[in-house]
Amino acid sequence: MYDRVLVPTDGSEGTNEAVTHAIDIAEQYGATLHTLYVVESTRSNETPDDDPLHRVQEAGQKAVDRIAKRAQDAGVTSVEATVTRGVPATEILTYVSEMEIDIAVMATAGRSGESRDLLGSISESVVRESPVPVLLVNVGEAV
Repeated sequence: MYDRVLVPTDGSEGTNEAVTHAIDIAEQYGATLHTLYVVESTRSNETPDDDPLHRVQEAGQKAVDRIAKRAQDAGVTSVEATVTRGVPATEILTYVSEMEIDIAVMATAGRSGESRDLLGSISESVVRESPVPVLLVNVGEAV
């Protein structure tokens, strides 16, 4: 039923429960687990000579690497860990289409407080536009 499972992450503790569900689905179906971290970037915060988002990209790589290790430790044999830049909901939806994802598993809330307010509801945007099922894992507010 599911050959490719996607779990986007923002690196927060709030996404851990969604990761657990995604790993379980991938293990049950022998699916490839894809994990994706999107470094939010726009033309206004990117410069050609200086990369202010380099540390964020490194943090994103560590986040997807941790998920990949968790999945492999749980018996998932095929894992793809990707870090990209752009508008998170748009990049997630593009990834779903390009990688022919069968199901996406997302937390209802990852970041909390002002950061979450500024980013808007990424999960909501993905649910509304996704061509595949999206499993939302209710994690409440992250600490």
